[in-house]
Amino acid sequence: MLKSPSRINEIRNPDGIFINTTYFREEAIHFQKHGYYCNEPMYSPAWIEYWQEQLKRCIEGYSVGGVYITGDHYNYLNFSRIMKTQVIKGNVAKKILEFPDFWDGDYNYFHVKDIARYGTTEEKLKELQLTVSIKPQFLNGGYHLIVGKGRRKGYSFKNGAVAANIYNTQRNATVVIGAYLSEYLYPEGTMSMATNYLNFYNEHTGWIKAREYKNTEDYRRASYKKEVKEGVFIESGYMSSIIATSFKDNPDAARGKDGTLILMEEAGKFPNLEASYMATEATTRSGGFITGQIIVFGTGGDMESGTVDFAKMFYEPELYMLLPFVNIWDDQAEQTNCGFFHPMYINNDGYYDKEGNSDIIKAKSDESKERDRLRKLAGGIHVIQKRVQEYPFSPSEAFLTVSTNDFPIVELRNRLNKIRTENLHVKLGQPGELYRNEEGKVKFKPDLEDKLTPNWFRIPNDNKEGAVVIYEYPIADAPKGLYKIGYDPYQQDIGTSMASIYVKKGHHRYSGTNDIIVASWTGRLKDADSCHRIFEMLCELYNAEGMHENMVRDVITYFKRRNKLHLLAAQPDKVISAAIKDSKVARIWGCHMTLDLKKMGANYTKQWLLKERDVDEQGNVLTNIDFINDPGFIEELILWNLKGNYDRVSAWFMVMIQDQEDDLDKVYDNKQLTGNLEDLKTLHLDLYKN
Repeated sequence: MLKSPSRINEIRNPDGIFINTTYFREEAIHFQKHGYYCNEPMYSPAWIEYWQEQLKRCIEGYSVGGVYITGDHYNYLNFSRIMKTQVIKGNVAKKILEFPDFWDGDYNYFHVKDIARYGTTEEKLKELQLTVSIKPQFLNGGYHLIVGKGRRKGYSFKNGAVAANIYNTQRNATVVIGAYLSEYLYPEGTMSMATNYLNFYNEHTGWIKAREYKNTEDYRRASYKKEVKEGVFIESGYMSSIIATSFKDNPDAARGKDGTLILMEEAGKFPNLEASYMATEATTRSGGFITGQIIVFGTGGDMESGTVDFAKMFYEPELYMLLPFVNIWDDQAEQTNCGFFHPMYINNDGYYDKEGNSDIIKAKSDESKERDRLRKLAGGIHVIQKRVQEYPFSPSEAFLTVSTNDFPIVELRNRLNKIRTENLHVKLGQPGELYRNEEGKVKFKPDLEDKLTPNWFRIPNDNKEGAVVIYEYPIADAPKGLYKIGYDPYQQDIGTSMASIYVKKGHHRYSGTNDIIVASWTGRLKDADSCHRIFEMLCELYNAEGMHENMVRDVITYFKRRNKLHLLAAQPDKVISAAIKDSKVARIWGCHMTLDLKKMGANYTKQWLLKERDVDEQGNVLTNIDFINDPGFIEELILWNLKGNYDRVSAWFMVMIQDQEDDLDKVYDNKQLTGNLEDLKTLHLDLYKN
């Protein structure tokens, strides 16, 4: 055994480069050389002392020369054999079963996993010299972890070792290893790797644990049959378990399992990832205490339809109690947070030295050259896209397949982060209630006692009713057309979809603010008419016509009953004609949101977002994005895609379509909108069908 150094610069130089990581792998090196760990007689005092010390290191971690690695990392390096690349000659290699090398990337991962769970201090974080950045307000612990990564980073091996270490060191603990399909768990997945480690413990260590009651492919439990009286047996033992489960068609698969650790792997192939995570997260809580941890992880190149959930959870970690990291990987994204990312250039095979230090410059350079080579040879963009996903430099490359909209995502994330950091939605948005005074005029009563809870964010509060939020009150005697309102109602009273309304102020020569969101509401009330009423009152308050999604027919029925059809915006015929050739839709009021109109609404929205407005004190150009103070709206813009249900964005598209209709010189026929309803009924029977 090597004599342990006492000074930190014997393990890591002042620049943070590891220079002697052999000290962390002494037991593995001994086993590789001799085929055993301890040559003392089994159960002798020296043998027991040895295994007690090793168990302690697997629990508490291990420190050499002032450099500390976690217990899971120590266990992984010394007691967890993996399929490792061995170079034969040149660029020819093979896979062999051997203990893992020390990697600087693994040093990061195992530490951030523990920081997420247990927290740390700013001083201790600085001492660790991690190459990731975590803001001080997130160092209190009680977080879960989401990991995006490049291919061949060994996370199934690492997390399988974490599962086995918990099984081996925590009595009565339960580890759940989950995936959408069981084929991702075994025979080649994380569950099988964890089982291999358990078998290795039983064969080669002093930590033997029988599995007499539960020892199947998807369930391992440390217990044995204990005879308490003649012929009477009970289950006894350590009682820790590792359970594999599929979440296919069952987001509640992990409910009731009270998991110490829950792994959700192949996140990019997990179509119901968000629903499964939200259902599972409750199993890690007891009152106000966090009793377990969830780790979500997935690989670039394996990202399919499930990537939409994976991407939004990765980029919005705080919403899901996932530890947020400063986004140092995406370009110009340092003001935003995201999950933990392991890029291709960290510990890429052939691009790290014997101490585990990554050669980042050479790895990135060679990968860039390979991409250039493929661009010249490939017949299409899909080859390049696949390569970029599998070997990503950044999260945006890993999640390439879910770049399903063309909005300026980086700028939107920067604004969202600013809103949250400075609490702008609360400072600049006034929640309140709409009501009619004695004269029947619509008025707004601010909530000065904080009794109302607006749905500020995409994930609604427990109180889904929400509240109207006003960012700017209507100007006196507002001219018709200054304000435009979009309304996305929900289809039926039974369901979970939300209704959403947005009010935008246009341009007014005597006003200091123009082209901004001035009011909004998103929620779900006891009946649809109550939502329509908010729409009606906002139209009156802002003297505006409101455009609505006219597939929901009872909006028109409601306004007809109220004798207020004049508040509804006319069908945008010019926009529809531009989007849909030979359209035969004729519904007078509102807009039927077809796929083509969605695409057009997205295009209008992108133009609006990037419209330059001003220049700040530093000379930076300000766009409409810099004047949005609604975090839920920005969240949906970031995540929006043609297939998903995004109520706020849908309502906003109605506003954009109104704007575009005006730009196309739409001429409104007031007689048509207020004329004889029976004549209209004859012309447009489809409006009045029950």
